[in-house]
Parts: sequence; structure tokens; C-alpha cells
Amino acid sequence: MFRRIFLYLTDSRLRTALRTIAACGPALGDLAASPESAPRFFRPLHLRLARASAGGSGSRAGGAAAAAAENLAARLEKFFDDLALHKTAADLPLEQALACLQAACAEAPELLSPRGRAPALEKIRGLSAAGTKTLRLAKDAAEGQRVNFPQNLKFSSMYSGLEAVFDAFERCANALYGA
Repeated sequence: MFRRIFLYLTDSRLRTALRTIAACGPALGDLAASPESAPRFFRPLHLRLARASAGGSGSRAGGAAAAAAENLAARLEKFFDDLALHKTAADLPLEQALACLQAACAEAPELLSPRGRAPALEKIRGLSAAGTKTLRLAKDAAEGQRVNFPQNLKFSSMYSGLEAVFDAFERCANALYGA
């Protein structure tokens, strides 16, 4: 517990990476319901991450976590921008994957805890694997259908985009674990 507090207080990049994840997790449902609000939601997160990275204080792991959190925020924003652009609501596989991502985000603070970090990382990896598997199955099904090709192509690209979000989140989790 003291280690987590010490790292959180002394490493601004690490703190900002955790705050980014903490903000994104609970907002996923609202963003899925109203994807056009993504730019307004993500703008302050990008600014905070840029300020923290410009400061350059803290550990190497903090720098890696901040860079991965920036990548995560950018990929999430693009995913929601695509939903808004296509005027498409999230389908069941996207909703299931977002629920896995939301649960994984809730585990992130434990990655700084000496006792809780290994179980938290395993739980995050399991949630990421479940979300990614759901997306891959849905993508394969969409690509295999010959009817409604434009809609299937849109969803196929959104499945790929959310899969990239999971990759970015795992990189961020690994950096936090290494702090």
C-alpha cells in the first residue's frame, strides 16, 4: 500500500497514466451510448498526458506507462469516432468486449501493489483475452457473410480497432506492473 502511494505521489507520468485508465473505464458505457462525445471526453486526457510527459520526471516505467496510456486514449477515441462516423450503435460483441475492458481498467490500480500486482496482471490478461476472442469471432463472422457487405465491413474495422485498444491497454498494464 505504501509503495503504491509513494509511486503515485512521486511519479507524475505514472499518476497520469493511472488517472487516464481510471477515467476511461467508467466512461466506456456512456461513450458507447453517445460516441459523438468522444473528442470532448478525450481532449483533457490528452492534454494531461502531454503535460506529464513534457515534465519528464519519474521512472522509466512511468514514461512507458504514460506513452502507453496516450496510445490507449488515442485508440479508444478513434474507436468511438468510428462509431459516431458510421452512425452505428455498438453491437453485442462490441458491448461484451467493452465490458471486459471496463473490468480490466478497474484492476489497473492494483498493478502498483506489491501483493496485488501479479493477480491483477493475470486478471487483466484474462479479461483482455476474453475481449479479444469475442472480437475475433465477431470479425470472422462479419467477414464471412456475403450479405450486407458495407455494414459487415464497418463492423469488421471496428472490431479490429477495439482489438488494438486491448493491445494498447496490455502494454500500459505491463508498464505499470514494471513500476
